[in-house]
Amino acid sequence: MASDPDPRTHRSLGTALPDAETVLPWLRTLAVLAGFLTVAILLVTLELLGRV
Repeated sequence: MASDPDPRTHRSLGTALPDAETVLPWLRTLAVLAGFLTVAILLVTLELLGRV
């Protein structure tokens, strides 16, 4: 901030980000959920195309 007299009191971006051990399980979970969602959309699409 421009009004802050001491910019060293702010944390840098590198220290504000979580470490890899914290993030990897969440990324793995999101990847699995995205995979299931992709398969579900594919199956619904195939079902709708099969009815034509």
